[in-house]
Amino acid sequence: YGGPAALVLSDGTRLEGRSFGADVPMAGEVVFTTGMVSYPETLTDPSYEGQILVLTFPLIGNYGVPDRNIVDELGLPKFFESNRIHVSGLVVQEYSGDYAHWNASSSLSAWLKEQGIPAITGVDTRALTKRIRDHGVMLGKIEVNGEGGDLALVDPNERNLSAEVCVREPKIYGAGNPHKVMAVDCGIKNHMIRMFVRAGAEVKVVPWDHDLSSERD
Repeated sequence: YGGPAALVLSDGTRLEGRSFGADVPMAGEVVFTTGMVSYPETLTDPSYEGQILVLTFPLIGNYGVPDRNIVDELGLPKFFESNRIHVSGLVVQEYSGDYAHWNASSSLSAWLKEQGIPAITGVDTRALTKRIRDHGVMLGKIEVNGEGGDLALVDPNERNLSAEVCVREPKIYGAGNPHKVMAVDCGIKNHMIRMFVRAGAEVKVVPWDHDLSSERD
């Protein structure tokens, strides 16, 4: 593990732990997920943009992270929901730096550091989840190595998150398929595109502010 870290909530709660991600403080909206597996897909889900994610499953990291460079037949990252991590920070109860999986190419810690995402381990995530559930979603921040004490809390919902996560120009997947689907990207996941294409659709993914009147009926 790295140095000391802390999760600080807007209600004054301070939870101490150890860093295993990037050594940068970060603020965001603190939310939780109860999924038992699939943290590579979860962390790259665009719907978590700007949020500090709490994983309630007690052991995280034991199967590592797949190769980021492998793409599927559509040219999409094969094992992820987008091309980058979208969470602002990660909170777990116990991080395992020892990983074993046929598909793993690195540890979770290495991936987080690679993308500049802070993470903290040693937090009672189930007690934290109960607090969030009882009080509602709260703002918070992760402090690392004593840095971040003066970092202001920020509400990501005050930003245009759709503009931050969407494609920059239209892209077509499954060209030539008989059914035509236009997907306005406000945070679409790669899996959704794959399912449309496998169902026989040509999918045109457009930015959130695309001029729909420019499209043919």
